[in-house]
Amino acid sequence: MTRTSPSPSATRRFYAAVWRWHFMIGVLVIPFLFLLAFSGLLMLLSKPLDSVLNESLLTVKAVDQPLPATVLLEAVEQRYPHASVKLYLPPEEQDQSARFSLQPHSHAGHGGHHAPSTLVYLNQYTGEVLGDQDPAGSLYSRIKTFHGSLFMGSLGDAFIEIAAGLAVLMIVSGLYLAWPKGGERPQATAKKAGQRECWRRGHLSLGWLIAVPLLFFLISGLAWTNIWGGKIVQPWGSLPGTTYKVQQEIQAPQDIQTVTDHASMNEQGLHRVPWAVEQTPMPESTSGDNTLQLDEVVALAGDLGLGHFRVHFPQGDSGVWTVSATTIAGDIDNPAGERIVHLDQHNGQVLQDIRFADYPVMGKAMAASIPLHQGDLGLWNWFLNVLLVCLIMALIITGALLWWKRQTRRAPPKAETAPARAVGLIMLLVALAFPLSAAAMLGIILLDEVLTARKARRS
Repeated sequence: MTRTSPSPSATRRFYAAVWRWHFMIGVLVIPFLFLLAFSGLLMLLSKPLDSVLNESLLTVKAVDQPLPATVLLEAVEQRYPHASVKLYLPPEEQDQSARFSLQPHSHAGHGGHHAPSTLVYLNQYTGEVLGDQDPAGSLYSRIKTFHGSLFMGSLGDAFIEIAAGLAVLMIVSGLYLAWPKGGERPQATAKKAGQRECWRRGHLSLGWLIAVPLLFFLISGLAWTNIWGGKIVQPWGSLPGTTYKVQQEIQAPQDIQTVTDHASMNEQGLHRVPWAVEQTPMPESTSGDNTLQLDEVVALAGDLGLGHFRVHFPQGDSGVWTVSATTIAGDIDNPAGERIVHLDQHNGQVLQDIRFADYPVMGKAMAASIPLHQGDLGLWNWFLNVLLVCLIMALIITGALLWWKRQTRRAPPKAETAPARAVGLIMLLVALAFPLSAAAMLGIILLDEVLTARKARRS
């Protein structure tokens, strides 16, 4: 029994149905996609700008011998008696200032999950406090907040997740439309000429060039969303917590201590720990009277082979010293070198040594893709991302111009054929990979059916 190939008319109907969905999704997605691309470009440009604006805080004049970390800590505690030190960032260069992250006493230590913080800068040679600032209030952090939520909190996060998922469908349908079909493309579209045809060819060429990088930006960016990232993908990519001693919930008068996970090391607007370990419980220190000093922890970090790192302070008698070197925090620019070491605060024993090799496959993928997405892997990565974001914006602009130059800016007429329904089913199945986008797609399909039925009754 021979298999018959689809007729040219059926192929054209299928092409028209795909193009109709590509058009409708594009109209919905373009505004959000442009905001994401433009804010992403501003984030890249604001990184070096922030360094220039804060040069007086970041740089010092190098002299013979820096002060011990404990002496710097004492200077901070005297200057800020109503705050608790959460984090110490040792200078990486001789002309760089030392930094301490502080929080109000009510949010001390690892318990200050997403609590406001103050970053204090000190001269590592004199102990002079150079100044302080809210790291979440920097130009880069403000733009990043817009990039992630449009300044609308969870609602903005949901809008972005929907738009990003639909943008994936737009790319898939666009690649189908751009694929050579040996003259099977509808003649009415193929014969277009003039200025709009030039824009169409430019849009097509940019689409082929930027489709894969754009898919990468969308899917890696979706890892930060609340539903697809936080509820579906992140649990698959998180480090199992079975090797940790999990804190039990303790009921005390007016006090409840609950399990502490690595996400508690983050601060408001700042991610200090990799995506793969955020949901992993923290270990506990053994009981004891002695507490390691900051200088001892820094020395232990050096003995363990850590170069550039940051030190997280323990909270309470069961808390731990944590020394971390991660790409997401900006300590290193090689994800394969990520490492988080938990030390017993009383005797310095290594309770847990988490390395990149310990991450699950999804965790490794995200640990590598997130800094690449943010341009954190070096100067080459920064220049590459600036170029790619500019090309993405050009793709969006050409698509918007094609819509504007159409004789009618309404959606193309719906084909009352099986191919049109098949396209709707295919698009919906693909969208199921992104739950919020699937819900939006279903809403579009239902609205389209209602409007088509109403138009048919009027005619």
